[in-house]
Order: sequence, then structure tokens, then C-alpha cells
Amino acid sequence: MGRHFLRRLDGQHCARTPGDRLRTDSRGTGARRNHRMDPSRESDGGDVMNELALPALLGIRMKSEERRAALVLLVGVVFTTLHRQACGVDVLPAVGMLNSETARTWLYFVLSLALFAVIPAVIVKRGFRKSLSDYGVRLGDWKFGLITVSVLLPVISVAMLLPAAQMEDMRAAYPVDKTAMLSAPMFLQYAVGRVLLFYVAWEFFFRGFLLFGIRDAVGDAMAIAITTLPSALWHIGYPVGELYSSIAAGLLFGWLAVRTRSILWPLLLHAGIGLVTDLSITLSV
Repeated sequence: MGRHFLRRLDGQHCARTPGDRLRTDSRGTGARRNHRMDPSRESDGGDVMNELALPALLGIRMKSEERRAALVLLVGVVFTTLHRQACGVDVLPAVGMLNSETARTWLYFVLSLALFAVIPAVIVKRGFRKSLSDYGVRLGDWKFGLITVSVLLPVISVAMLLPAAQMEDMRAAYPVDKTAMLSAPMFLQYAVGRVLLFYVAWEFFFRGFLLFGIRDAVGDAMAIAITTLPSALWHIGYPVGELYSSIAAGLLFGWLAVRTRSILWPLLLHAGIGLVTDLSITLSV
């Protein structure tokens, strides 16, 4: 029995030739080489995140998704501040070279598109090397989104927007371009520009770039709460009712974006609310 056991051990462990070991080592070396060369195994943070050494220099230990979230939030703070100062209601009228209210409004729309959509999209694509679909630019759960928007928009319009349109501070603030109230074609031109340049940019920035940019690091609920903060603070200086309702709107739009995995449905709801406000004020004049 002892000799039989030794023969089995010899057959299992001692029968490997130098050639066998060489082939095994070659496979192991090749596997390690392939592991290093496989782009899919690289850090998903992209070049920008790999080179973001500030946390390490400060002695802060952070995972890749936390570094990305920190960068996204920093961009969010800077761009929200720049947009509010450059495009705010207190600044644009002071731009002397723009002696037309319509020209100032379209500058407002174009700057919104640049700061809130174009530059963040470049950061996602070139910096993070991610797809825009990862940041909510997709159809998502369209059935849930369509039902939600179809139910909420009429309810919000009747319960809140139509009464708010009779308030003097709201009538003074909207439409942003008062010349839109002069004729139907001018209102239509204003509405198209406001939706395509402002609302698309706004929702991509707050519900796309910011929310989807930090949710992996902090979770859905915290991401919704955090991204509501800058969007609400941006409304300081606007009518008080709008300022406080922007908090509820930020939570609602954030939830809808996470639930549908898309910015399309909060975009449609937000744009619908804005246009109903503009239209109700215009028709009441």
C-alpha cells in the first residue's frame, strides 16, 4: 500500500518535464502581459483621474470613483458660480454692448449651453473616457418616464403654476425675454431657444453630469440631495416662491432621473413647467 501511494505521488508531481514547466511559465507570463495590455482592465477613471494626484499629495486616500466624484463636484461649484454671475438677471442687463433684450436673452442661452452642456460633455468623453449614456443621455425607462411626466405636468400646472403666474414678482421675471409676449411667432422662437439651449443644458449638467457623476461614490439618495443644493442656490435672487420650489423640484427631477436612468424625462417635465409659466403670464397680459 505504501509503495502504491508513492507511485501515485510520483505520477502526479514528478512526471512534469522541463518542457512542461516552460510551457506553463510561458502561459503565465503571457497572461500577465495580456492583463497589463488589456485596455478593459485599466482604471475606469480615465487619464484625468489617473493624473489627479492632489488627494494623494494632501494625504487623502480615495478610490477612483471618489476622485471622479470630487472632480465632478468641483466643476459643478465653479460652473454654477460662473453661470450665475455671467448669466444672472442682475448682470446681463449691464452688458452695454447688448442693447437689445432679445440679444441678451440669446447670450444667456448660448452661455448656458457652453457651461452646462458642451464643456461637461467634453470632460466626460475626453477626460473620463466615458459614454454620455452613462450620464443619462439615453431613453431609459420610457414607459415610466412618459407616464410620470404626463401625470405630474398637468397637476403641477393647475395647482401651482397658474396661480403663481398672477404674482407680481413672477410676472416681472418671466418670460426672460419680454419681447416674446409681443406675438405668437416671437414666443415660439423664444420657447424653442429656451428648451434647446437652456433646459437641455441645465438638465444635462445637474441631473446628468453631476448626479450620475457622483452616484457611484455616494449612492442615489445622497447624489440627489447633493445635486439639489447648487441648483437651488442658483435661484437666489429670483422670486421667493420659485426659490423654495426649486428645492422640491431638484429632489423630484433627481429621483426621476435615477428611476428612469435618463435625463430626458426630468428635462421634459422641467421644460414643460417653465413654458407653462411663460405662456400663462403671456396670455394673462
